[in-house]
Amino acid sequence: MGVEGRLAHATPTLTLPLSTRGGEKSGMKIHWTILLLLPLIGGCAGEPFVREPLPVLHHPDPKALRNAFARTVTDRFISDDTVIIQAPFRNDLAVLGVLRVDRVAGTFELVGLNHLGVKLFDLNGDRQGTTVRFAIPPLMNLHQVLVAIGDDIRRMYFDLVPGGRAEVQIERRDVKFTQKENGGRLVYVFGGQPGVLLEKRSIGFFGAVWRVRYYRYESQEASLYPAGIVMDNNQFHYRIIVKNRDREIQ
Repeated sequence: MGVEGRLAHATPTLTLPLSTRGGEKSGMKIHWTILLLLPLIGGCAGEPFVREPLPVLHHPDPKALRNAFARTVTDRFISDDTVIIQAPFRNDLAVLGVLRVDRVAGTFELVGLNHLGVKLFDLNGDRQGTTVRFAIPPLMNLHQVLVAIGDDIRRMYFDLVPGGRAEVQIERRDVKFTQKENGGRLVYVFGGQPGVLLEKRSIGFFGAVWRVRYYRYESQEASLYPAGIVMDNNQFHYRIIVKNRDREIQ
């Protein structure tokens, strides 16, 4: 099932686009704004996932650990997710996300819907950047933030394996790989049994620029898929929480 099919099944109904509703344009614009800003009940409630205690590593082989994990990373998939965006002094916002990733081509597409199936935004991107293909009027005023969210999607789902020249630091319960990136450092943290990517973070002159953590890996068709992801963006001061509902390995 492609993105279009998953969009049709993501919610019980799919509201017609604004441009097709004729004289209801003004009223629908307000209605969309209200639906978009509908808070997630309960607001912020601390860490969204709990990580089980990591086992002690006995003489880990960093190269073997990295290569074994690389073999479990699927090249292409489509997923249905609940995406929660948290920002300071605001209620949490939840959207339904349909995400297509092609790691071979280096491309992705993310369509965000509200709980009624109204399309809120459509982003696509590659390794060079993110394009906002569509956004409802209130979100077009937040174009820079939408681009940042697309960039964070790329950070979450691409470049999951450190390079062969990364520096290695072996700890009691994890293995860290550090490599240079754009004047800063990119750190990968592996651990668990079997060993998986637990965290990836970018560190600049003033500290962490962004950090993504991976939780609850599930096995599907010889691939491992994180059912929970938390991305912290320190530049725009928001957090993205991704709770996977379903996925299709391609």
